[in-house]
Amino acid sequence: MKTLNIIGSGRVGRACGRMWAQARVFEIRDVLTRSRASAAEGVKFIGAGHAVGRLGEMRDADVWMIATRDDAIVPSAVTLAASGKIAPDDIVFHMSGATPSADLKPVRERGALVASVHPIKTFTEAEFAVQTFPGTFCSAEGDVGALAVLRPAFEKIGARLLDIAPELKPVYHAGGVFACNYLVALIEVALRAHERAGIPRKASLTALEPMVRETVDAIFDKGPEIALTGPISRGDAVAVGRQLSMVQNWDPEIGALYRGLGFIAVALAEAGGRLDAARAADLRAVLTGNG
Repeated sequence: MKTLNIIGSGRVGRACGRMWAQARVFEIRDVLTRSRASAAEGVKFIGAGHAVGRLGEMRDADVWMIATRDDAIVPSAVTLAASGKIAPDDIVFHMSGATPSADLKPVRERGALVASVHPIKTFTEAEFAVQTFPGTFCSAEGDVGALAVLRPAFEKIGARLLDIAPELKPVYHAGGVFACNYLVALIEVALRAHERAGIPRKASLTALEPMVRETVDAIFDKGPEIALTGPISRGDAVAVGRQLSMVQNWDPEIGALYRGLGFIAVALAEAGGRLDAARAADLRAVLTGNG
């Protein structure tokens, strides 16, 4: 087995470390976090490795995983490069979805092969992430030699890798933000709208749940074009105009959100054959403010 050092043992680092240790993919060597105590907690969760308090204590390894926050990736690479611990053809990779592997330039200049692998998954709890990881898609980019080792390492713990253009990683990661983080924000907007109309938040959350779950199921069963419902899918420009006007008067920022998402919904309705060109034009005119 190749040896693996882990820098940053948060939920992602711990979950992957445990899965690799259990599957005997890597020999976990040293684990470094912001404190020796948190590193010890990481080692305990992983079930393998040795906790260290600073990078100078870490032993050599074939593979180095940087599983820190995005803003700590480059500083970690700089410190690792300066440590003298990187040997030619060592592999250094990070787990960020927004940062290209090219940002690991400091260690590449020391002879390391670099890459990035990002799970398209939420890691709310490391224990739950381990249980639900099999089948997870991961985006991957970097040096061919690094991916030749990392691809099978991730596949052995149930991952399915997708190649990604490194220069477009911020756009790719924004896709995940829209699908996950901003979905939460949209539900919050819906709760505020109901609350504005007199429905308590708790009751609103309960009332919206079946509709939201049915919509999500329809998206993945039939596709967004078919899953779309509501006034735009019906071409009801009068209803859309009335909603937009009242929402804008209530909260201009939410009004702008309604308008922006409305244009996307019109395009979806057209693509799904729900709207003809005339009705689509009417809706766009209303959303623009010319209707």
